[in-house]
Amino acid sequence: MPLATKLMMTASSLGVMLSIVQLVRRKRLDEKYALLWLVAGVLMLIAPLATRTIDVFSTALGFHYAPAFVLLVGFFALSLINLQYSVAISRLSDNNKRLAQKFALIEARLGEVERLRRATDA
Repeated sequence: MPLATKLMMTASSLGVMLSIVQLVRRKRLDEKYALLWLVAGVLMLIAPLATRTIDVFSTALGFHYAPAFVLLVGFFALSLINLQYSVAISRLSDNNKRLAQKFALIEARLGEVERLRRATDA
């Protein structure tokens, strides 16, 4: 791998990691989600140094073109991250539904109390 490519990969991984840290500092990203992205950044940082290891793994697994193996691993990693987000979104959706139902019950009770109070005042 050319030195320019290794430097570009290193710079981009450092940029990703710094962006994640800034998002966490500004409270725009929760720490539990940031951990996944920091791990991805570290793997991106290590990848240019481990090209021979990647070649060995890809050949051992039957890939004749190492970048295809890296692309497959990246695809699986992003799929797992999407699965985690889907679980979190489903949980939040259920919580929102329960909160809306509780709010509707409280609103109905409040309306009933106000009607009773108007009836007793009149």
